[in-house]
Amino acid sequence: MDYHREISLRDMLHRAAKWYPQREAAVDDTVRYTYGELLARARQVAQLLHERGVRKGDRVALLLYPSANHVVTLFGIIEIGAIPCALHLRESAALLEAVVDRLAPRALVYDVALGGLVADLRTRTDLITAYVGATSERSGSADQDCPDPVIPRDLEGRELDFEPMPLYAHDPALIALSSGTTGVPKGILHSHRNLVESARGGVNIWGITPHSAIVNLSTTAFIGWYNCALPFFNVCAKVAFMSQWQPQKFLQKMQDEGCDVAFLVPTMWRMLLREPLGEYDLSAVRMAGFAGEAMDTSTMAAIRERIAPKVMNIYGTTETGSCAAGTIMYNEDFADSTKIESVGKPFMNADVRVIRPGGTVDDELGPNEEGEVVIRGLSVAQEVWDQPEVARRIFEGPWWHSGDMGMLDDDHYLYLRGRIDDMIISGGINILPARVEEAVLSHPAVSECAVIGLPDPEWGQRVAAFVITTAEVSEADLDAHVRDTDLADYQRPRVYRFVDELPKGPTGKVSRRLLRDSVQQAP
Repeated sequence: MDYHREISLRDMLHRAAKWYPQREAAVDDTVRYTYGELLARARQVAQLLHERGVRKGDRVALLLYPSANHVVTLFGIIEIGAIPCALHLRESAALLEAVVDRLAPRALVYDVALGGLVADLRTRTDLITAYVGATSERSGSADQDCPDPVIPRDLEGRELDFEPMPLYAHDPALIALSSGTTGVPKGILHSHRNLVESARGGVNIWGITPHSAIVNLSTTAFIGWYNCALPFFNVCAKVAFMSQWQPQKFLQKMQDEGCDVAFLVPTMWRMLLREPLGEYDLSAVRMAGFAGEAMDTSTMAAIRERIAPKVMNIYGTTETGSCAAGTIMYNEDFADSTKIESVGKPFMNADVRVIRPGGTVDDELGPNEEGEVVIRGLSVAQEVWDQPEVARRIFEGPWWHSGDMGMLDDDHYLYLRGRIDDMIISGGINILPARVEEAVLSHPAVSECAVIGLPDPEWGQRVAAFVITTAEVSEADLDAHVRDTDLADYQRPRVYRFVDELPKGPTGKVSRRLLRDSVQQAP
């Protein structure tokens, strides 16, 4: 290993396979790879892709469910020095075509269970010159009829017959697609340095060792997948994968794999807490974490009481790489009940400012003033693939403009107030949904809530709460409950709508944008 180049993601796996070859690395319902096996399979994938023309710097698109074979494929691409980019699994062939047009990938590796979608995509683009299948717990016997080489079926007997090009810390490591946007998602380009620093930060945050384990069910196109995988691979721990969210299966996996860390978005935590937790042995769990959206105080208390005594909250994004740029609320920070809504303070070697919306990073606001959150740190990206004009708009030197509204209190704790584009303007007054949702969620019968603005001829917009309940409750009951909270009257919902489901984005969290779109399209 040439330490003068610093350590790349390729080096991360090679080191793990050298020192812990027999320790389990990536497991799911169909396969279990040790670190030695993971490296051997990754090098076979590298050979397979190299035979199909993939070279250093080429993009390789991934259309894969979370699985052990996805990890094999990811590290196989990195072994060559190519640039992986996981595509969103729920998108239409038309949108995938637009993403492919932007990325111009040499190859596509896809789950054979998605053969129909890929067949449609083949007719839409000639940019992809090589197709490779892969199996997961969703694949069944679909690989038997796959016309393309399949991972791992067609890896046997392959050996690396070339020396991969050197990798440097500044080399592109992967392209992560933004989530929750309209139109074609942005391709955020992360270097090896970004992701190694994020992995190192994650080891520190989680307090993990080679004996740790986690269940990672984040979609492969979500930066959360990397944050729940790379730190564990970096320290030679185990990562178990699920291809879809099933609360009971998640609990069973936590028990079976002896997981000491649990990490979910708040929406998933609320669903999990409805399950009979006493039927599972979760005694190994020492830390629970969440990210992606605001956590209500009642759910937080339930996690501490029923899952793990230690809870932490991470604020990070696709652009920040998360574990070395952003903020963290440590378990001890929650001891101060006045900080319960905070997302904490910057990670080690990171920084955060709150600035005037539309301003520069020098337009810093004082304590308790609301503005846009900007972030810098060792894992912040600097480029947007094929969109330099977008990069100039969202990156300012080492800083990233988040588009999130927030404020720093007198003790320098950061509080998020929602997206700038989620702002509800009623009677000329700005209302951010997060505080309203917190008030509604504090009712014991409400399990999920999303607040948006509906058109109003007099006020411009009126506040509307869409709720999922677990017990009988009326609009009047909810309104009376909210009136008893510290929510200002102008922030109080004027409309309550009871629904069976709230739309969720690729990350699994409730999407206000999708909710607004569905309401606008309703007859």
